[in-house]
Amino acid sequence: MLPLNFNHLYYFYIVARKGSFSEAARELRVSQSSISVQIRQFEANLGHRLFNRLKTGVELTDSGQVVFQYADEFFHDVDRIWNDLEAMERRVSGTISIGTINSFGIYTLPDLLKQFKDLYPEVRAEIEPGSAREVIEMVQTGKTDIAIVTANRKYSGLTSIPLEDTKMFLVAPRGHPLASGEPVPPRRLEDHPFIGYEEGMETRMMMDAYFRRMSLSIEYMLESSNVATVKHMVMAGLGMSMLPETAIGAEIRDGRLVRIDVQGLYMVQKITLYYKTARKLSPTRREFLKFIQREMGADRELGAGRRSKR
Repeated sequence: MLPLNFNHLYYFYIVARKGSFSEAARELRVSQSSISVQIRQFEANLGHRLFNRLKTGVELTDSGQVVFQYADEFFHDVDRIWNDLEAMERRVSGTISIGTINSFGIYTLPDLLKQFKDLYPEVRAEIEPGSAREVIEMVQTGKTDIAIVTANRKYSGLTSIPLEDTKMFLVAPRGHPLASGEPVPPRRLEDHPFIGYEEGMETRMMMDAYFRRMSLSIEYMLESSNVATVKHMVMAGLGMSMLPETAIGAEIRDGRLVRIDVQGLYMVQKITLYYKTARKLSPTRREFLKFIQREMGADRELGAGRRSKR
């Protein structure tokens, strides 16, 4: 049996619906003779006459009725395919993968995801924690859809969206000698141990830069890449450290931690979202980007160039 020519089938279907070669030609925007050729070839391939030619048009033969029934079902299914594909393009569902540093992933992202899930309950989120370098590599290699880090750099092939800044505070455990409530001269920091972050981390570089600028000799008693670990080390009395405002609210309120005001010490983490520029944004990823820009005060619309805040 010869393979079915779907062009033949479609021409047949339109002629059968219109009941006329001339009407079908107008809808298909082809010549009437072209349709006649297509129908003759279709009838020859099937070995059956499909139309009776009348003065007023055409009518289906018994064979034509059988073919039309199948053609009608087939083209209705084709319409459903297109409709379903278009609906899928508009539907916010499926999985979104987010690579993030642990401070953002622990203290900020959960509430954001809860709000987003309330809006779009069919969305499933996968969270991949890591250092800033690891998280950037994840989005560059396609392991995650989005990276959220405390950095404000340009990376080749990635689009950046600056989010809100997070203030950093020097904190100490309750009863610390510097916790007098008065501004502390930088030189006094040398008399007390610090809990540090691992080298290469944004916060560690900011702390070291301040200490160098103030010509301070600071001793790191312990180091960690995890903000929560650093916080608990501070509460245990092992040393002071810089912690993001989002991580210490409860501990400051209940007195387990105290803020130390140091002259000239002001640090801010710049939270930035990255995604692969060449990667097509699915409806889910696009809606998440719009959502997080809205919730975190991003200063540009999706797809716009990077610009500084006014």
